Amino acid sequence: MHRSAWSALLLLSLSGCISGPDHAEQLADDRQKCAEFGFQDGTDAFANCMMKLSTRRQDRAPPDHDTLVKRYRSLSMERRGDDRYPVCGAAGMDNELDISTGKWVGPDCQMEPD
Repeated sequence: MHRSAWSALLLLSLSGCISGPDHAEQLADDRQKCAEFGFQDGTDAFANCMMKLSTRRQDRAPPDHDTLVKRYRSLSMERRGDDRYPVCGAAGMDNELDISTGKWVGPDCQMEPD
C-alpha cells in the first residue's frame, strides 16, 4: 500500500479515539515523538510508530463499565466465606450493583451469600 495511503488510514483510525483540540494536540505529540525516535514522516516505519503509540494509549485507558463489573463480580464471588473481606454493599465507594445477580460487588469485598 502506498505510504500516503497508510498515513491517511492511520489518521482516520486515530480520529475516532480523541475529538476536538485534544485530538490535534495528541496527534502533534505523537508525530513529534516518532520524529524524535528518528522516523521520517510518510514512511511505513513512521506510521507503525504512530499506531504503536495509539495502541499503548488505548491499553492504558480504564476498562469500560461492564468489564469492570465482571471483574468485581469474579473477585467478590471468589471471596465468599472469607472473613478477611467485608460483605459488599452500597456504602463501599468503589462497589457496583451487579444487575445480573442483584448483588453488590467490589474490588475489596465478598459477595453477599445467597
